[in-house]
Amino acid sequence: MPPVVVRRARIGDADALYALSLDAIRRSAATHYDERQREAWVARRTPEGHRRLVTATTTFVAAAGEDVAGFASVALHPVGALQEGEVDQLFVDPRHGGRGVALLLLDAVATAAAGAGLAELVTHASWRAVPVFERAGFRQVAEETVDLDGVALTRVLMRRALGGG
Repeated sequence: MPPVVVRRARIGDADALYALSLDAIRRSAATHYDERQREAWVARRTPEGHRRLVTATTTFVAAAGEDVAGFASVALHPVGALQEGEVDQLFVDPRHGGRGVALLLLDAVATAAAGAGLAELVTHASWRAVPVFERAGFRQVAEETVDLDGVALTRVLMRRALGGG
């Protein structure tokens, strides 16, 4: 496989990010969420939402040659329901799992946030993603449950201090 390179997302990446997120939820999250939960999660995603993600947040793409291996986004200022410093998305193509893609993306997110003068990152991580966020310096704060049209999905509120944290 070609080496992974992290770059800023472009609007033309949105459809690939959408497809990758659906695949990652359906396949990678299957170890932590049942089919009903995964499909409720998938139902919340849209191509338009991924276009807004790319234009409204700072989004990074991990590219392996022509393949999108993963992506992550962070709100460097409040955007809609996102608070400043919120990592809203972190998805890795299941074919690229175990290659350090998520950590490369979270490093880019942390560098951008620190460069914008932010003191902290926050995320609402799926149980599948918790170990990756912990390896990137996040700590668990609380377990949360969200209602996705009548389907309960648990996740973990996590935080990471920047600038030595």
